Amino acid sequence: MPKEKDTKIDEVVAELLSRIERGIYTAGQRLPSERELTEELNVSRATIRGALSRLQAENAIDIVPRGGVFIRTPSAKVVIGPNSPFSIKAPALELKRAGSFIRAMEAQGRQTLVRFIEPSSIIPAGDELGEKMQTTPDTKVLRRYRVHIVDKVPYRILDSYYLASLLGDLLGKDEGYIPLFKWLREHTGLTPVKAFEKLELRQPSAEEANLLNIPRSQPVTDMDRWVWASDGTLFEYSHIIANAALHEYTYSYDIEEEASR
Repeated sequence: MPKEKDTKIDEVVAELLSRIERGIYTAGQRLPSERELTEELNVSRATIRGALSRLQAENAIDIVPRGGVFIRTPSAKVVIGPNSPFSIKAPALELKRAGSFIRAMEAQGRQTLVRFIEPSSIIPAGDELGEKMQTTPDTKVLRRYRVHIVDKVPYRILDSYYLASLLGDLLGKDEGYIPLFKWLREHTGLTPVKAFEKLELRQPSAEEANLLNIPRSQPVTDMDRWVWASDGTLFEYSHIIANAALHEYTYSYDIEEEASR
């Protein structure tokens, strides 16, 4: 790409950020159209689009297909795990409480919403999911496919599956606001005791980018999570896609003596 074009994009990005910082454009406000910005800033439409894409990647704006461009409400990164290697008790969303993401955000005074992408349903596990959940393909599971939204910003997508024999009665209830682990204890006597998570960083699919309102060039954290109950039953498998710019996963662990040799 020619250097001059890069420079023009940099100039437009700087100008629009300056307007945001000075309050000319405020949170939630719709920006002028591409055509209007092109004429006002005396640059090409390609330059405007390049600048807007960069601003979206920096979480300064939201580009809504066929809806316009909006100034993004400031959003904070969520630390999941110990907040500091020197203070295990530092405020953070601990891994052992990862299932209470919405409750943890509400405790911080943040506005939350659980938006279901599809109605929850009870379905056969099938071959692939049955293998993941160590059960048979015809085992019934409760599927919940949703987006966690914090301060009007989509933070993560969750596609979760639970054994219907244990949690099927949740179907049709206000699932977005029922503490699932608490419900499990009260209705089955079982307690979640163990979780295993596998993470990788990758580019989002078109659907994921649309649901998280990010460009395809912005990375997401892809997580598989399995949760076991106190009787050894694997009752949950979740596939979680998180906006990598808004999440930080931290871990602490014990080191065996042999590892230092």
